[in-house]
Amino acid sequence: MKSLLHALFIGFLSATMAFPPSALLAQEPAAPAAKETLVGLNYIPESSVGVAQLQADRFLANKFIQAYPVEVAEAFGELYLGFNPLKITAVTVAITAPSAQSPQPGAFAVVKTSETLNTETFFAGIGEVVNDVVTPEDAAAQFPQLKGKVFYTEAFPMDYCCAHILDEHTFIIGTFGLVVSVVKAGPNAELTAPAKMLADGNQGSDVMAIFNVGAVRGIANQVLNQQQIPPPFGMFKQVPNYTESVTVQMSCLDGFSAMLKINGVDEPSTKRLEVMIQSALDLGKQVTMMQANEMLQSDDEIEVAMGKYQQRVTAKMFEALTPVRDGKSLVLKVEQDKDSIAGANVAVVGILVALLLPAVQQARSAARRMQSSNNMKQIALAMHNFHDTYRAFPAQASTDKDGKKLLSWRVHILPFIEQNALYEQFHLDEPWDSEHNKKLIEQMPEIYRDPKSDAPKYHTTYLVPVGKDLAFEQPTKETKEVSPTGIGFYDFIDGTSNTALGVNVADEAAVIWTKPDDLEVDLDNPWNHLDDTNPDGIQVMFCDGSVQMLPPTTTTKFLKLLFQRNDGQPLPR
Repeated sequence: MKSLLHALFIGFLSATMAFPPSALLAQEPAAPAAKETLVGLNYIPESSVGVAQLQADRFLANKFIQAYPVEVAEAFGELYLGFNPLKITAVTVAITAPSAQSPQPGAFAVVKTSETLNTETFFAGIGEVVNDVVTPEDAAAQFPQLKGKVFYTEAFPMDYCCAHILDEHTFIIGTFGLVVSVVKAGPNAELTAPAKMLADGNQGSDVMAIFNVGAVRGIANQVLNQQQIPPPFGMFKQVPNYTESVTVQMSCLDGFSAMLKINGVDEPSTKRLEVMIQSALDLGKQVTMMQANEMLQSDDEIEVAMGKYQQRVTAKMFEALTPVRDGKSLVLKVEQDKDSIAGANVAVVGILVALLLPAVQQARSAARRMQSSNNMKQIALAMHNFHDTYRAFPAQASTDKDGKKLLSWRVHILPFIEQNALYEQFHLDEPWDSEHNKKLIEQMPEIYRDPKSDAPKYHTTYLVPVGKDLAFEQPTKETKEVSPTGIGFYDFIDGTSNTALGVNVADEAAVIWTKPDDLEVDLDNPWNHLDDTNPDGIQVMFCDGSVQMLPPTTTTKFLKLLFQRNDGQPLPR
């Protein structure tokens, strides 16, 4: 029972600090909100990076809302919140970015209600549905003016939440530290810049939100630079540098209308954003049409019909998603009156999204697969350059005088992948996990990481096959050199185009990149540690430097022949 109550409370928090369902289409139109009815603007701090307003009464007064369990919401509110949530008339939300003084982002909502709030019952029962409630004494010690409750819920782990009555019809709820600072500062004598943007930009919309990208550009760049983004999408790392702000307005009751405005830093930046968006749309359209064409080749009549439908709507859908450039802004408008087919049948939006998501996933998967293939090609090239220098491929591992493995081949080809500075930091006469060498593990080059791999950090799935008569054999006790060479081209009797030099294994077989572990091939079960469930197949690096994708239907016999370098049998093509 408590989990249900907790879910209802999270729904309330989300409704007051985010947006309502966009599918609340009108049965009867309501009058637009007048600017003088907008509440809470004088509490929005100058440091806000995101602000939003919701005219809740326009939703809650509509007959369509009666399809929802309003009785449950009313009962929940009366019992645990001390007021009726359906009496809320307007909500204003503000979000602040992390700072040196406050390392966590903050958020609060100023909520207006037509019901008179009672300090005795306000949030009085909240302890039944949250993880912790601060005692009145402890709360008053930090916030003497408190007229409400301070509590913690795991759904908002950034800070304790605080609900405080501002006047008999208005309360504020949000992260504790931010609410305290806002209440202590009191209402602003003049509207701050974020509040003024919200007030001036609102044209009577039911929902309006503004996000100031410029204020968090540094944080956004830092986060993006830490992400591995596949090449086709790498250009989107520059979006924060070109974007100043994003505005969204939406009306759902008198017909559906929405506007998205992306404001660039300047006109050249806006043109670059336009190119990025168009490139993304073109890629999405291309992949969607490819998916539709695949459906048309199916033996399933329903799938063929879905393919025809997808072909029919794709062009119009992407045309509707294309924004128009207006000076420093990109503007996308969607307007549907209540009598239009699109306005009446909102389900079509869900269908289009359902069709588009697999296409986006395919595009992402293809991009990651291409990046992985490029990684393996660079590794193969490094192997060949190593061979040109030492007249042999690197050994699977360097060894000490007793034949004990020290460092992986991945360390010894570092100079050939433009990582000579990292290579020179290794103590080559020590094992990979020595006190000194293990400190270098975290400097793993990106080339050794498959972008679609979920293996632990600093682990690689790019391994070489190890075994007798394979491209790499186990080092022997006779090996005396610190950085021994391995097998040369002359040892590949079957030919370099018929022998595997490396493979991309399943995540379960991933190893720390400096550790001298690889794929010990069992020729009786060559699929071991290879992902035969991957519909794309497995990536194989051949000794001639090429990289190929082998389908999951590849036979055991083919793999067995592929791994051996001198079996004298041709690969079945």
